[in-house]
Amino acid sequence: MPRDSAKHGPHADEELKHETEGMVRGGGSTHAEEWKQPEPADTPRGSAQMPPERRGGAPDMTAREVEWRSEIAQVLAPLEYPTDRGRILTFLERNHAPDNMIVAMTGLPKDRQFHNVGEIARAIGIHTEQRRI
Repeated sequence: MPRDSAKHGPHADEELKHETEGMVRGGGSTHAEEWKQPEPADTPRGSAQMPPERRGGAPDMTAREVEWRSEIAQVLAPLEYPTDRGRILTFLERNHAPDNMIVAMTGLPKDRQFHNVGEIARAIGIHTEQRRI
């Protein structure tokens, strides 16, 4: 059985062999920097796995509140501020936001202007930080 590939020449085969040698011998990734490592597939994701001091929320915020506020912030990121309840609901419907988010935003006061996601989160009952360090 020939060792060389029919797709590549001998030089390309040797180069590929050299590039994959670390994976073959070490049995793991060859990335030197930790940030390049892929996230393990079997690890549950979410801020509940994070230590409390790294969650990014106020001390009285639950892990679910931190996640919920983050989801809201991601969905509403393109929205222009200041905004009101009507524009928020229209934006969410046009962008096919999750139903639970649309339902939550229907509880916003009709006559109020919101200047950021934090104000929106507080208006629907999510605890937020009073100030960041």
